[in-house]
Amino acid sequence: MRKVLGVDPGLGATGYAVVAEVDGGFRLVAQGTVYTKKGDPLPERLAQIYEELAKVVENWDPEGLALEEVYLGKNAPAAMFTVEVCGVVLLFGRGRKIFTYSPREVKRRICGTGSAPKEQMMGMIAHLLGEAPRSDHAADAAALALCALLEEGG
Repeated sequence: MRKVLGVDPGLGATGYAVVAEVDGGFRLVAQGTVYTKKGDPLPERLAQIYEELAKVVENWDPEGLALEEVYLGKNAPAAMFTVEVCGVVLLFGRGRKIFTYSPREVKRRICGTGSAPKEQMMGMIAHLLGEAPRSDHAADAAALALCALLEEGG
């Protein structure tokens, strides 16, 4: 059973999902969102994300790690916090295959078009997994994990 940990990085909310390939299909085996408090010091927030994801990695031992590429856009300071979260998440990549995807690429791989709306993405993720993730952040993470599994299988 191949497993990939998908992570939707964000300082305030980091979504995660472990997706496994089972009997030619996909199954969501773990999911969640790590929420940090805005007023807490940055090192404490990053440590919280690290500690919660460490438990997921220890429990599920994924072979791969899939992350969303950071887009700087118009809010570079906020993007820099996301980059710091990515650095923390990449610590779990040692000894694992790393996959990175742009948001547009994820939409294209899951829905066939890079401009797919959120509702279409959510529907396709639920279809591929047989269940809908519990949050938007976990859904984004599941989509990333699915991309990695589809890439490896195809």
